[in-house]
Amino acid sequence: MPQDMGMGGGMGGDDDMSDDDMDYGAPPAELPEGITKEIITEADSANWKKPKSGDDVTVHYVGTLESDGTEFDSSRARAKPFNFLLGKGQVIQGWDKGVATMKQGEIAKFTLSPEFAYGEAGSEPKIPPNATLVFEVELISWVSKDDLFQDGGVIKDEIHEGTGWKKPKEGDEIMITLKVTDKEETVLEEKKDFEYVLGSGALGNIAKACDKALTSMKKGEEAKLTCTKEYAGDDKADGTIISLSLDQIYETRDCSFAKDKSLMKKQVGEGEGYDMPKDASTVKLKVVAATDGAAALPGFAATTLDFTAGNGQVCDALESVVVDMKKGEKAVLTCTNPSLCVEDKLGLKEIKAEKVVLTLELVEFEKAKDTWNMSEEEKVEFGVARKETGSDLFKRGRITLALERYKKVIDLFNYTDNFKEENKAKAKDLKKVCELNLAACHIKVKDYSAAKKSCTNVLKDERENVKALFRRAQADIALKNYMDAMADLKKCIELDSQNKAARALYKEAQLGQKAEDKKSKGLFAKMCGGLGKGPIPPPGKDKSMAEDDDEEDMEGDEDEAMDGKADEEGKAEEEGKADGDEKKAE
Repeated sequence: MPQDMGMGGGMGGDDDMSDDDMDYGAPPAELPEGITKEIITEADSANWKKPKSGDDVTVHYVGTLESDGTEFDSSRARAKPFNFLLGKGQVIQGWDKGVATMKQGEIAKFTLSPEFAYGEAGSEPKIPPNATLVFEVELISWVSKDDLFQDGGVIKDEIHEGTGWKKPKEGDEIMITLKVTDKEETVLEEKKDFEYVLGSGALGNIAKACDKALTSMKKGEEAKLTCTKEYAGDDKADGTIISLSLDQIYETRDCSFAKDKSLMKKQVGEGEGYDMPKDASTVKLKVVAATDGAAALPGFAATTLDFTAGNGQVCDALESVVVDMKKGEKAVLTCTNPSLCVEDKLGLKEIKAEKVVLTLELVEFEKAKDTWNMSEEEKVEFGVARKETGSDLFKRGRITLALERYKKVIDLFNYTDNFKEENKAKAKDLKKVCELNLAACHIKVKDYSAAKKSCTNVLKDERENVKALFRRAQADIALKNYMDAMADLKKCIELDSQNKAARALYKEAQLGQKAEDKKSKGLFAKMCGGLGKGPIPPPGKDKSMAEDDDEEDMEGDEDEAMDGKADEEGKAEEEGKADGDEKKAE
């Protein structure tokens, strides 16, 4: 654009038009009346993004008068593309609004009425007053620019776009490369393949600027940060440049079955696609290294393991992590419960370290059929097989793995309303058996509340299920709900008078309740003794009389309470005697 055309050689704005009259916000969904657009050449289908306000755009253009087609300016004639900051008033309104609708590689023709061009004044000698202008514009490229703190302190230029959709957040571990230079391009600081926890402040004075930029970046993105000394550090001058690239995002996840952070997986190499092994998938997992966090574990031998997920063919640590990996993914698994990593196939028959760090790679896996894609018959067959696997694991003492198998069968048959009657009956029976087995697993791992819930689920449909009543009583005794336990056990004995286990457990519940009653009696007596001299008497009443009255009242209450307890104990003893008599009769 000729220098005499206005602002700095670009398509300058109308001098009579203030910034307040202009809208330099986000790209408009539709162009306003007064601006028409005709696409001459479509952008490549891969180019879907459009520039935003503040981006540094590069264009070629040819400008003509609509009235007679006279060409008044052309960057092509000068063989030099034109740059400007979009939406910042550096060009006429029609350009700011029109270019914001374009994609990279697109060529479009914009017809601008005078209010979106040079208005009533025009731009003599080439653009007369009230002229309608026609521009053919090609959007060559743009550099994304962001004012990170909206104060001009850190301007971020996107040099190379990243891939994927994930962006790191505070607390995430990442790998970065950075270089800090001054205006003269003297290197002040440099870090390569630097592992950094976002928000940790480990980058010192430049941490605030870098953290803000990194939270907006994707893996592989390269950016340039132009900083004032407030963000670069007092020892640096305005105009300090931070060249920053986000090389890796280490996604860390809790893979433990209990979600207690005993098994934390850090992804150090992304896998392919989105699919991960499911229950019963065959997998090939490479175990590259095993350390205590510093030194290699004695006896360890790197190997590639072939196994079926969920069948207990490898240690719990590998079973839990493999179903959370993608093909080709590389990960570091940190285990704070070393017993989960004991594995003969790896030479880890005994582990004395306080933690184990395994380096893994999922080489490949054969995807099992999705349960939602199975027929009714296939679901029932699959459920039977996984229930049997769970039972085998339970017998082998692999309780956590067994528990997970039962859970999956229960989830499989949560909805069976559309099943054929025969399949519905089989599914219902399978679900019931797995709920009861799940309760047994929960009792083994001392999750008594979960055990109660499983038993209650069975009893909703079968109020007289002896196993459910018995296992719920076991859980209640562990939770010291002795009265509830005795109620369930009485029902067990009514339903099965030869149930010796229920009778024995009933006596245990009785003893537990007696102990609780005794404890309550002692606590009540202690509370009474701790009342001391009692409250201050009201005005006009003798203090010693008030004390006597209070003590007398409390003694009466205590006697009454003790009488009630004695009645309960006598009743319990009679019940115990009756149980003894029944046992003798057996």
